[in-house]
Amino acid sequence: MMTTLICARQVYSFQSTFVPLNESRLWLEGSSNVNEFECHAEDYAGEATVPETEEAPSLKTFSSKLLLLKIDIQVDSFECGKQRMNEDLREALKSDQFPEITFLYEDSILLSTPTDMNDGFQLRVRGLLTVAGTTKEIQFNTEAYYINQRRVRATGQTTINMTDYEVKPPTAFMGLIKANEELTVNFDLIAEPKND
Repeated sequence: MMTTLICARQVYSFQSTFVPLNESRLWLEGSSNVNEFECHAEDYAGEATVPETEEAPSLKTFSSKLLLLKIDIQVDSFECGKQRMNEDLREALKSDQFPEITFLYEDSILLSTPTDMNDGFQLRVRGLLTVAGTTKEIQFNTEAYYINQRRVRATGQTTINMTDYEVKPPTAFMGLIKANEELTVNFDLIAEPKND
């Protein structure tokens, strides 16, 4: 793919764009005063762009040379196992006004490099998370694996407080059931370069 991207005062004329495969997963975990729940995102898109290099690929260079990473999740695609819960979550996240949750990567720090290539690299990632129209900077740890020459995997989680994003936790049965403010965002992303 031939394109030009300016980043960090360098110009890269060749780059690769990685996209998540179908076996990837994104889901929310939360709790209320009566139970716990999981909501899986069934419709999302993402891209991670890195400059191509003649060196052998590695997650170390992948993380240090990452030019762009963005993930968009369709709020209406969350499946919580019950239709009423799906509707409550969409209403709480204001999906009619803000149909997407977006994460935009800013930078990362390599925390540790494994001695065995079957183990993961530990990274500290910083980025901007937009929920219901409100954007906040977040940081979280992720474990990244170099599966083969074309495929990488990243797993991790971070906890957010809904009220930080001006989201009122859902309630049901006239307020008898109240969701707690915290949600844990989980991801297990497997990606490879998209076909041109």
